[in-house]
Amino acid sequence: MAPTHILITNDDGIDAFGLRVLEETLRSIDDYRVTVVAPADQQSATSHSLTLTLPLRIIERAPDRFAVTGTPTDTVLVALEKILKNDPPDVVLSGINHGPNMGEDVLYSGTVAAAMEGAMFHIRSYALSLATWHPTDFSGASAFVRRALPEILAFPLEAGSLLNINIPDGPEIAIKGIKVARLGSRVYHDVITDQVDPRGRPFLWIGGHGPTWKEDPDTDYSAVQAGYVAITPLRLDLTNYKVRAQVGALASEGLPGDPWPGCEDYGPGGGAAGGNLPGPTRGGAADGKPGLGHNGIDEGIASS
Repeated sequence: MAPTHILITNDDGIDAFGLRVLEETLRSIDDYRVTVVAPADQQSATSHSLTLTLPLRIIERAPDRFAVTGTPTDTVLVALEKILKNDPPDVVLSGINHGPNMGEDVLYSGTVAAAMEGAMFHIRSYALSLATWHPTDFSGASAFVRRALPEILAFPLEAGSLLNINIPDGPEIAIKGIKVARLGSRVYHDVITDQVDPRGRPFLWIGGHGPTWKEDPDTDYSAVQAGYVAITPLRLDLTNYKVRAQVGALASEGLPGDPWPGCEDYGPGGGAAGGNLPGPTRGGAADGKPGLGHNGIDEGIASS
C-alpha cells in the first residue's frame, strides 16, 4: 500500500518550531509521505482570508518544502491547485500552532482556516494547536501525533467537516487522554490598547490581556485544563438550522412594502454608481484578464 500523502501547513510560518515538530514526527513514520507548503512569514489571526490584490510567489526551500507569500488559505489553495495539482494529498494537517485555537478563536484562526480550505477540496483535514499562550514543550504533542494520528485518520469524516485538536503543553506523561469536546466560550479583556510611538503620535494595538473562559463542562477549554487533548468536530456549513426554522415567516414572494424609486440611483447608469464599480473579487476582472482583484500566482518557483 502506498504511504498516505500528507500536506502540512500552518499560520505561524514555514520556520515555526511547531511545524518542524509535526514535520519531523511524520517523516519518522514510514506510512506517511510529507509535503510542506506554508506561509513565508507569520500569518496568525488571518482567518480564511485570500490575497486578492498582490501576486503570490512560491519559494522552494528544500525538496518537498515550499513557502508561499500569502495567507494560510492562500498556501493550501496554491498547494492544491499548483504545487500538488498532479500529486494531490490524502490529508491536510495544519499546525502545530503556537497557542490555543479554542472557542471563538476558531473564527480568527489561520490554522483552522487552512484546514477548512482543505475540507472545501473534500480532503480529510485537521487543525492542531498547542493550547497555551506561551508554549514551551512540544514533546507531548509529538507523542500524540505519533501514537494517536493513525487512529484519528482511520476514522471517516463527513464531507464538509474537519477536526480541531488542542493539545496540552508539556511532556507525554502529563497528557491524561483524549476527550471529544464542544467549543467553549472566552472573553477578552482590554482587547485594544492605546499606545504612543517614538514621535509622540498615538496609535492602537490589538492584544490586551489574555482571555478568561467560561467554566462550562464538556468544552475544549475544560478538557485541556484537565490535562486532556480536546478534539472538536467543526463543519463548513454555518447555517443555524434552528433559527432558520424560527424565521421562516420572513420568507415571501416579492419584497414587502411599497416600491422605492430612490434605489434607482444605485443601479446601472444611476448618478451614485456611475455604471462602473471596480472592486476586488475572487473571480478577477470582468474581462477575465489579470487585474485589480485577480490573484496572480508566480508560475516560476524560486529557490532559497
